[in-house]
Amino acid sequence: MTLRMWSRLSSRAHLVVPTLVALVLRVIHLGYLWARDPLFLSPVVDSWLHVRRAYQVLDLGVLLPGIQAFYKGPLYTYVLSALFAVFGPRNGLVAAYLFSVACGTLSVWLIASIATRLGGPRAGWIAGTAAALYGTAIYFDTSLLLVPLVTVLLLAAAERLVLAPGCERPGRALLVAGLLLGLVSITRANGLLALAAAGLWAVSLARDGRLKTLTPMRAAALVVVPALVVVAPVTARNALLEDDPVLVSWNGGINLYMGNDPAFDQTSGNWHPALTWTRLYDAPFDMGSAKGSQHQRFFLRQAVDRFVDDPLTGVRILGRKTALLFTAYEIQNNRRIEPMRERSPVLRWLTPRLGPAIFPYLLVVPLIGVGLALLDRRRLLDAAPLWILAAAWVLSPILFFNTARFRLSAILLLLPAAAAAASLPATWSRRRIAGAVAIGLALAVTAVITVPAAPTLPPSDELSLADVALREGRMDDALTWLTRAVEADPDDPFARMRLGDRLWQARRSADALRHYAAILQRDDLAADWKNAAMRATARCLWARWQPEESAAWYRRFLAAEPDRPMTGERPDFHLSDTPPLRACLARLDLADGLLRNGKKAAARDEVDRVLADCPGAPAIAARARRLRSSTD
Repeated sequence: MTLRMWSRLSSRAHLVVPTLVALVLRVIHLGYLWARDPLFLSPVVDSWLHVRRAYQVLDLGVLLPGIQAFYKGPLYTYVLSALFAVFGPRNGLVAAYLFSVACGTLSVWLIASIATRLGGPRAGWIAGTAAALYGTAIYFDTSLLLVPLVTVLLLAAAERLVLAPGCERPGRALLVAGLLLGLVSITRANGLLALAAAGLWAVSLARDGRLKTLTPMRAAALVVVPALVVVAPVTARNALLEDDPVLVSWNGGINLYMGNDPAFDQTSGNWHPALTWTRLYDAPFDMGSAKGSQHQRFFLRQAVDRFVDDPLTGVRILGRKTALLFTAYEIQNNRRIEPMRERSPVLRWLTPRLGPAIFPYLLVVPLIGVGLALLDRRRLLDAAPLWILAAAWVLSPILFFNTARFRLSAILLLLPAAAAAASLPATWSRRRIAGAVAIGLALAVTAVITVPAAPTLPPSDELSLADVALREGRMDDALTWLTRAVEADPDDPFARMRLGDRLWQARRSADALRHYAAILQRDDLAADWKNAAMRATARCLWARWQPEESAAWYRRFLAAEPDRPMTGERPDFHLSDTPPLRACLARLDLADGLLRNGKKAAARDEVDRVLADCPGAPAIAARARRLRSSTD
């Protein structure tokens, strides 16, 4: 290495060293997962959704004809499909992990670079090192999820926006930022909120004369138009190929509805992921909707109507979700972090637990609060793109629901701005220092007191391994893993329901009934759990040819009003202006059993009730008419 090269590296040590540390830590952690994680090459939950869709790209073609409009933003799907096309399915998964690591490592470089621009090398050292060592970021940077891609794109856009006021060609910086935010938007549709915020910021900056000769309208256009050009092919594909006018994706409707229901447990997931989700997700389709845009509009209307009917409850839920943004607990919804900590000393060392004190959040976020409070007005304005994009990004967990991966990008966006305070001369007044310390303490206390109970969701690794076995056709292995899941946590209703359902499918109804009974004996579960156990019990008893007992359980299920379940005084996910779809389906199952048992009159009564209650559900009504003809 020449003296000149060494000199250049030394002058950039505040960028290079944190980036290398980030790379090494992420690669080592990934190595531990490769060696110890049984699900490393078997994606589950959201990771499997992305991987399965990527396989479909290879099978059906780039435009994915016939799969409706995109349910989720498609960019990550296409990244995975490209990796699978080049490296094959198995090696492509490894390449996908390495891609995530590369995105996470580049994010650290960008964080250090932005901090250096705002506050000099010292700020770069602080922000870069904090990002490199941030355990939650390491966890997601070694996953098959959207987070690393979204974060690096947001940071790259923020870097261009921070650069724009002081560069010779601010228009080019704004244009690149717009393109990057367009890519964010087709990865996760809430990137459109960040795009809108960036456009408004560009207008404000141009009005203040900080973008040389750019007018406010031109500044906004330079951000927004390139982004819309990126989004346009996705919209065109949805509208023209699938005849479904969806801008990017249509999963936001049901997520908005569920995230603002009083029954949605933001922290522990104590709701039935099969019956509840199926009951809601299928409702628009049961009522004749055939397109994603119709599905989305249905749930948007449901969410708005409920807020209008009970605004106080709606505001309370939004306030609760805002408070949860500041909890030190990392709310999960894909895989549990704890097993990963046990498998990887890197993650265990960087995410310590001291009772209710959960790190690194409890250290990093209060320090971010202190740093932002100590920034002078000029640097606060220079850092405006960071905190504006972060604020726009956290609107999603407030509007929808919280998880660790939804707030991580905002934390990383704020790191460079907070670190810039370290470069300021120590001339703060005592009042300002006291105020900054008070903010830090308030954030720390809030982080501790909002720590929620242990989750029942996401599913345990044993449950996920059972799902993998099922999709690969290994029923015996699935039963083994489900049994282990129940043995590991006998109080997990998810594990018991899954095991009971698989035992029923394996014609072991007597064993299945024991697990359903264990759920029915619990008084601490949400209503949908018991409803699911009642319906499953009825099916099991029918399989054992106990028609009278089966009919009795079906009627108990119907008496519980499964479409409008109540947990104590709390209504759980009630859809307005919607027929009792679950009840109608159960009545048809009951009628079918009664008919086979020779009770035509009783079966006819149930079918007639379905025809009266659910005439607007085409498939249900058609099945009812077929059964009705058999009762004559």
